[in-house]
Amino acid sequence: MILPRRISTALFIALVGATLPAGAQQSGPPASTAPAPRTQSDYYVPLYGGTAGISIPIGRLADDHAAGYGLGGVVEYAVSGQPYSLRGEVLWQRFPLKSGHEGPGKDDANLLSLGSTIVYRLQHSAAQTFVTGGIAIYNGTHEGTRPGFNVGSGVEIPLTGFSAVAEARLHVMLADARPILAIPLTVGIRF
Repeated sequence: MILPRRISTALFIALVGATLPAGAQQSGPPASTAPAPRTQSDYYVPLYGGTAGISIPIGRLADDHAAGYGLGGVVEYAVSGQPYSLRGEVLWQRFPLKSGHEGPGKDDANLLSLGSTIVYRLQHSAAQTFVTGGIAIYNGTHEGTRPGFNVGSGVEIPLTGFSAVAEARLHVMLADARPILAIPLTVGIRF
């Protein structure tokens, strides 16, 4: 009887001894401690901004129109800690008629777009580069309202209280004949 009691005692000590180092190696706070309050929300955080820059016509728009300018506004929703975001934007571009191309039905061209774009950030550093792609509804002078799409790339540099953004995009308005193409080169701010 003494032998089985010694074996059971030895097994008990071995089991207790094996669990003590495992408990000592546990990382993090003890299980009885309440979790710390969150400092960031897991919800979408909107960013607002404006852009301005040069708009370059290409394709058939460049036949009669010179480079112009563009003005825009953006609302961007990003998830904290994720490389992608969704942007809603409006962009107005004006292209002046080239000299010597005056005639009936020819005047300065306006291109207005309202759309949504996905922004994907390529790196997590101070100056973040990104690529974009999206769809929009376009309204062009003498072209009516048509669907279209856009692709581009840019860089965002965070500053105190806001971010500076530089971006190049290709906008394609699908039309009956050849599409309307424009490349706005813009700079802007987001806050």
